[in-house]
Amino acid sequence: MKNYCFIGLILISFIPSVLAADLKIGSLILSTGMEQADIMEDLRSHFHIVRVPGAKSMFFVSQDKDDSTRPIASLAFENGRVSWIERNWGTFSGRISPVEVTKALLSAIESAKTSSGSSAVINTSVKNSHGAEFKSVHFIFPDRKVIVVTTNGDTDRGHYVRIYERVDNNDAQHYGDQLSPALLCNPICPDMEILSLDPLVEHSQTDNQQNGGY
Repeated sequence: MKNYCFIGLILISFIPSVLAADLKIGSLILSTGMEQADIMEDLRSHFHIVRVPGAKSMFFVSQDKDDSTRPIASLAFENGRVSWIERNWGTFSGRISPVEVTKALLSAIESAKTSSGSSAVINTSVKNSHGAEFKSVHFIFPDRKVIVVTTNGDTDRGHYVRIYERVDNNDAQHYGDQLSPALLCNPICPDMEILSLDPLVEHSQTDNQQNGGY
């Protein structure tokens, strides 16, 4: 009996902590499952918060009001608790520097490795929606993902690369390869059937001006 208990303790010590799905945003450490009232109070005291247009439970997190169109993070709630959190490690458009993209990717990967270990599954995905093509690479760790998405769109949707780290209640229970809601369409088009959380959303600033933020 003692031998079984000892072996069980060894196995537990090597199992990744899938319950510790947290993500550092600035000086705050946010975790899935946290109560909405508590986390929103902390976020409002450190950052500028904007509700995603057409989505009552989804929010952008920016450093300040003047920078609300380029969030550093986003998150969503379900049943009064944090469902998922994303940290934006970099968004690049126009004349994209490969050095800066590489730096952002390495920073995101190092962050995920520190929290989840060095093992990851790599998946790729291609989606077409509303005149844009979204190509993504998913580095899937036990309790989080690092996602690189390249958007090739028309004149309205533009061309850009986004790198972000994501923790999700669903991902904490099993590995998945679905695109996050952030990748499905261009945010400039406020189509609520396919909602975007991309930091290039210009209408998030307009929404904030009309509603005074959150």
